[in-house]
Amino acid sequence: MSEPVRQALARPHLWLTTRDPARPASPIGIPSSAVFIHRLNRAFATFVGLPLHEGKRWHFSTHQGRKTFARFVGKRDRTGLHALQMHFGHVSRIMTDRAYVGTDFELAELIGKEALEETRAALEELLTAPNLAGAAGRMLASRSRFRGRTRDGEVSAYVDFILRDSGMVLGVCDWGYCVYRREHSACQGDEAGPNPAQRTQSVCVRCANFAVTERHRPIWEDRRRRNRALLEHPQLDRESRQLAEQRAAECEQILAELDRGAKHAE
Repeated sequence: MSEPVRQALARPHLWLTTRDPARPASPIGIPSSAVFIHRLNRAFATFVGLPLHEGKRWHFSTHQGRKTFARFVGKRDRTGLHALQMHFGHVSRIMTDRAYVGTDFELAELIGKEALEETRAALEELLTAPNLAGAAGRMLASRSRFRGRTRDGEVSAYVDFILRDSGMVLGVCDWGYCVYRREHSACQGDEAGPNPAQRTQSVCVRCANFAVTERHRPIWEDRRRRNRALLEHPQLDRESRQLAEQRAAECEQILAELDRGAKHAE
């Protein structure tokens, strides 16, 4: 949607806009709500190929993005939350994650619902995954009676029991799962769960609560690739080289555990 403006003004900014939608070369400014709604229901609706709803054209409003926002935050994607932090100009991801919707009860309820659904899906995946990595992953792989099975009614009932009666907290992020127990928390979490300010791949790798499934393999493969490429840089200083070597080794550890689990499943 902003590409014509970027071309006209020779600017690289992704969300570049102008005061007047009909004049791409007009001065850059912040559009009013009316202009934004106009663009949503014209250019954006055309761009996404918006289908008719009950024979009529659907009318977009900014309020309709709230459930998408709730799903986005509820999935606990730490990489995504960092981008969201940058977008809102927040000091830390904790503010975005916990405080932004603190007085917005409708949105807080939506986020809670999405977080619960994501927790349920993650638990089912952990219980049935044929191969897992990480300390908690190895523990689950050795104990779960559902390992290698498809998700069925028995699995769903067991997950219901866990969510209802065990008080279990499950942390979800883009590089793995945290089967949270405060006494084993390497990120120094509290009663509510993992500490998002200190939760990183390197911290999680050495945590007894950490579990990785096949869905996270691309994250660790990409991290290994990036750090191996960094090690080839001829001017890399000693401290940076040690850090890159450490991170590459962490990725090798996780990927090797997933590979061993895959061979075992065969």
